[in-house]
Amino acid sequence: MLAIVILQMLTAQQYNLTTLYISYAVSYGLWIVTLAILARAFFSWYRRSGKNVMVLMLTLSMIAYVINGVTGLATYIDFLTQQREVITSTDVAYFPEFSIASLGSQIAAANQIASSVAYILTWIGSVKLLYPYIKKLGKIKFWIIMGAAMVYYLVSFPLFVLGYYTPSEKVDAMTNILIFSLGGIFTGILFGAAFLSVARTLQKGTALRNQMIIAAYGLLVFYIAGSAVAAQAAYPPYGLASVSIIGVSCYLIHTGLYSSAVIVSQDTGLRRSIRRSVMDQSKLLHSIGTAHMEQELQSRVLTVAKKLSGTMVKETGVEPSMTENEMKEYIEMVKNEIDKS
Repeated sequence: MLAIVILQMLTAQQYNLTTLYISYAVSYGLWIVTLAILARAFFSWYRRSGKNVMVLMLTLSMIAYVINGVTGLATYIDFLTQQREVITSTDVAYFPEFSIASLGSQIAAANQIASSVAYILTWIGSVKLLYPYIKKLGKIKFWIIMGAAMVYYLVSFPLFVLGYYTPSEKVDAMTNILIFSLGGIFTGILFGAAFLSVARTLQKGTALRNQMIIAAYGLLVFYIAGSAVAAQAAYPPYGLASVSIIGVSCYLIHTGLYSSAVIVSQDTGLRRSIRRSVMDQSKLLHSIGTAHMEQELQSRVLTVAKKLSGTMVKETGVEPSMTENEMKEYIEMVKNEIDKS
């Protein structure tokens, strides 16, 4: 559709509005379907994972994003119905007036609310997901990045609801559009930076590092692409390029965020299992020689950990990120804690 619009403008200095309808239907359709599948996957995992809070937050955020996608699609389709069938080079972008009495404006308001809820839940879920690595990243750096990401919705959305920023006002239209667009771009960069910062603290080549990088780019592209629209039917429709890649960004979020959450949860479960196993085996082996005890303890616990790791892979299809050396280091750490106590 993007190629067809460009071709129409080059040959006839106009484009047909049907191309925008199709572009929105395809891109937002991919958004809705992909994140609905992710929400279902998270919910299914939540029921099996002992009701993990991180998984619950991510489940609810994906449901909110699906609602956001549905209401967003309805809003922009409503915008398009108020435009000309053929947009020429002499036409000016048109923003419909906001009126709480109209159905279209009510859907737009619902879209804003769903967007805010999804954003806040994603923020909480991301904090929960990344928190185990806060020591590697540094507490101050971590909270500066995540805190700054929250400022956008805490400030701009209430101002929009109160009427301080209204893109339909012609005098300050460009200023208001830039405020919201830059806010979305800023949010995407900060979300992406948070995941990339944690990924850089992890060993190169590990599954968790790779999946966090994918999640980072997915969130980055999603928020940047979502900050632009094409429903105002400008000439040329610059926002169409952003609309066209929303489906791809949702796929990256699906792949990276789900896999990252599974790996983090599995690593937590492995550490918990290793700790419990070290304590149990220490009681059984305390009567034998110290050197032999340490060797036997490590061997038995590693066997249990590897077996559990294999079970996790079969259940989720995703491998834990803990290597054998990291397991050995954690066994040693737990053993030292037991010795001290």
